[in-house]
Amino acid sequence: MPPEVFDLGRIRLRRPVADDALAIYEYGSDPEVARYADWPVRTTIEPLIESLRSRTAQWESGEAYNWVITIPSLDRAIGGIACRVDRHAAEVGFLLHRRYWGQGFATTATRAVVEWALSDPSIWRVWATCDTENTASARVLEKCELRREGTLRRFAVRPALSRIPRDAFLYARVRGVT
Repeated sequence: MPPEVFDLGRIRLRRPVADDALAIYEYGSDPEVARYADWPVRTTIEPLIESLRSRTAQWESGEAYNWVITIPSLDRAIGGIACRVDRHAAEVGFLLHRRYWGQGFATTATRAVVEWALSDPSIWRVWATCDTENTASARVLEKCELRREGTLRRFAVRPALSRIPRDAFLYARVRGVT
């Protein structure tokens, strides 16, 4: 099982709770934050509350792990990071409140989750995708030592941008391969 909390100095990752819904809604309803997301900009909080409830079952089953990114002194969600495990591989994804962009928080959180995943002897590959125009996320992944493996054509619909699937870069870090 993954740690329920990562204490990382300037930030802390912890499992989300129902009381995080309003803070998550705040950044999830920002069109700039949701620009490259594979879900539409949040317009109501109710689906988010239901999603938070389902994350407990996903955690318990080992299907997916979600953490909110917080600043320790505030303990308010400023972003989120998830890790979905499938056999020998783990997919990571992250999102951060626009107010906290450019401060290294996404890189710190992603690096911690990637390192945790690769410390599990059953996980050999950690991977992520990002829209080909999302240069900020691509840079975070590169700083976390994931290498761009290629472009996935028409991979994901980004509802804030188009109903047509868009290209995405595929990044991965593989244990035992340099």
